Amino acid sequence: MATCRHHSSAHSSDGDHGAGSPPNRPWDAGRFGIHVTRMHGGRVVVSVTGTLDLSTVDALRATAHQEIETGARHLVLDLSAMPFWDSSGMGAVASVYRSAARVGASVVLAGLSSTLEKRYRLTGMDRVVPLHGDVCAALARPESES
Repeated sequence: MATCRHHSSAHSSDGDHGAGSPPNRPWDAGRFGIHVTRMHGGRVVVSVTGTLDLSTVDALRATAHQEIETGARHLVLDLSAMPFWDSSGMGAVASVYRSAARVGASVVLAGLSSTLEKRYRLTGMDRVVPLHGDVCAALARPESES
């Protein structure tokens, strides 16, 4: 799918650091970032880079809520470059889900590491906000079409 290739290359270029850059530290909230990719049909990918915790969740909530308010019908939260999240990060996902559900939109997660996926499934939230292995899989089958 051309959209997925485009998204992947855009995402990896965000992570390029020159030889003089400091190493990536998962606990360094200064490395946090959000990138939005809008696609046809109301599909939107919100990519998170860095740790999602109490100091960064407001940015994710604000971005995702804005996309929902402006017409996103299928929101994919790409967490493939997120090394850690705490309970406030999971709470942000629940908040985004509630906002989307109010307007009939869907939200899915994509790209969680195996450790984070295991923790997410233990909470049972995967029954409400589904997981996909990667962004391409999440875009190929929106939950509203399941």
